Amino acid sequence: MTPPASGMPSASLPAEARAALAARADPATGRFAGASSIAALLFLLDRARDGDEEAVRLALGALRRTSDDERGAIHSRAARGGLGAAPLAPPSSVETLPSGCAAAAEAAVHVEAVEVKGDDGLEKTARAAVDAALSAFGWNAEEPARSSSLEVEGTDAHGLMIATLARASLSFDAPGYREAASRAGERALEHRVDAEWGTLLHLGGEAKWAAGLGDYALLVRGLLELLPATGEKGWLHEAVRLQGEQEERLWDVRDGGYFESPEGAGRTARKDGSDGSFLSGNGISTLNLIDLSRLTGERSYRDRAEGVLRAFAPEIAQAPLAHLTLLRAAQRFERTSSAA
Repeated sequence: MTPPASGMPSASLPAEARAALAARADPATGRFAGASSIAALLFLLDRARDGDEEAVRLALGALRRTSDDERGAIHSRAARGGLGAAPLAPPSSVETLPSGCAAAAEAAVHVEAVEVKGDDGLEKTARAAVDAALSAFGWNAEEPARSSSLEVEGTDAHGLMIATLARASLSFDAPGYREAASRAGERALEHRVDAEWGTLLHLGGEAKWAAGLGDYALLVRGLLELLPATGEKGWLHEAVRLQGEQEERLWDVRDGGYFESPEGAGRTARKDGSDGSFLSGNGISTLNLIDLSRLTGERSYRDRAEGVLRAFAPEIAQAPLAHLTLLRAAQRFERTSSAA
């Protein structure tokens, strides 16, 4: 792999990473050895927006590779939940995630696939995946905010689901998804906050502690996606506020990048740019910062995004397939540089 130049990830790395994913794709399962499948699919679909047809082929091929057993299980789940047609195969790495988070991740990939290369078949399976995610959360499109199980999933999964519903509402011209996303966003801002300090919390079942990087990054992502879905600027104001809170609590002033959680209560600050089995909080945050700069006109957000990319450039160069969300952000940063 090409080493970074001038402290930033090399501009050739995304293409090299795509080639590496092609070499590591398992034709039987659609998995990508050495990479988070959800991160890999979102990375490939983002490259597809730049006209990379090989990336399209890899992503859609991976989504469609479903064994007979998996397809039967999905059909059974759909029948039990009344969800209609079965969705495409879930990315393999989401199998290790809590059910709601895995379902939201699966739906996010399907919606992205429709945006990149829409057709009736993709839209049908994407709608089924979104409905399956709603069911996994214990929500319904009409009254998600009143669901008794709304707080079962963590704040990070909650944010991802809001983002997915908001994007689905535009892709499918589905007002019900938009209303569900809006009510879920309102609920998150009202109930996932520490009553004493007013800061964001991670809530999930009985768990309750100070929000970590994934919570901030994915909830901000959800709020940013609500802006185009609803046209209401209040969502941008809330995203700016939460991003500021994230800066105060998690930014590494000395070396750049965000810590995974705030120090205190026995926790030691730890910083990581890799995707693990899911999505990198630093990567999602960098994507958020790029969008915040565009939406607010504030150059400081873009400078902060550059700071994150510089902080993790050596790790990205050393193991690009472990840092695909950051690499996606680097790709987006380069793509938008002429408009900055």
